[in-house]
Amino acid sequence: AQANHSEASHYQNGSHPPGAMAQRFALVAAFVASAGAIEGWTYDPEHPTEPFDDVAARVTSMIHNHVPVDRRNDNWQGNFCSCMENGHISSWYQYASAMYLIDTCNPTQGLVMRTGHLQDRHAEPLQGMMACDTLKLVTYCLSHHAQEALPKWKNTCSNARYTVPACNVDCSGAMHRFGGMGLAAMLAVVVTLFADRA
Repeated sequence: AQANHSEASHYQNGSHPPGAMAQRFALVAAFVASAGAIEGWTYDPEHPTEPFDDVAARVTSMIHNHVPVDRRNDNWQGNFCSCMENGHISSWYQYASAMYLIDTCNPTQGLVMRTGHLQDRHAEPLQGMMACDTLKLVTYCLSHHAQEALPKWKNTCSNARYTVPACNVDCSGAMHRFGGMGLAAMLAVVVTLFADRA
């Protein structure tokens, strides 16, 4: 009991348990290594960029086919922009229109975002939620209107995600299943049940 008491007081006086410093160093080294492993991007302090400006620029490049998207010409750009304009993101007390952050989205001008509304996302939880929801919305709209663009979107999305605290966006756009059943199948079951009652 005396050894436990002296050990506890030793830690309360600012000392750390044996190996704690090595564990912290290993954790920091792993974090730095994983951050540096983001393919296609490295931080350049001489030329800082706002990751959400990069988001808009990347989407615009895909819309204008400067970054080729291997998809037939089926007006995916217009459908994608319609999806974005009709999306909802976190707001005060409720979800609100994504148009709060979207200035323009069309096949001619591409995606123009009001990224200044997200500049305090590191300190303001609501801005963090809005930023994360924006990444989710872009990923969702691409996955439904231009799945072929997702691999070209993933790195830009990941770079922006790392600047948003606790953001859980899946930048690959993988479709999640509900109880082993796809969303379309679930909707078909619901429609069938209601049709039988009518």
